[in-house]
Amino acid sequence: MISLNRRLFLGAALWVPIIAFEVLIYLESTVWNPTAFNWEQFLTIHVLWFGSLAYIVFAAWATRKLSRTTEQQIVKKIWCAPLMFIPFYAAPWVISGLGLLLFGQLSGLGMMVMWVAFLPYLLGVGYVISGLTVALYRTFYS
Repeated sequence: MISLNRRLFLGAALWVPIIAFEVLIYLESTVWNPTAFNWEQFLTIHVLWFGSLAYIVFAAWATRKLSRTTEQQIVKKIWCAPLMFIPFYAAPWVISGLGLLLFGQLSGLGMMVMWVAFLPYLLGVGYVISGLTVALYRTFYS
């Protein structure tokens, strides 16, 4: 079984990216550029493109999985995390596209597959964060 310190480190590594990202979003919309805030643009960019809501759901799911696995399994799952995140990222795009289709907008068809265009960025950032997490974990706990 994994020690409490290691579990806290891995839990923090899972939640810190989204907390930092949300703080930056808050600062952008209220401090740095308060007059240009637009809810439709906010939802499109931050929820769909950047996948912030999907990451929160993913992090909650992964936190539950973290409690039932061994240390070796967790380190292996860190490397698989960007791939495991793909369905969480795609779901809001597909649901939004279906919603638009239900309201008679054909742009919903494009939205249902547009998430694939962001996949290289998602995987690139995901593997950078995974690599940093594993490097820090091995530095502190080897």
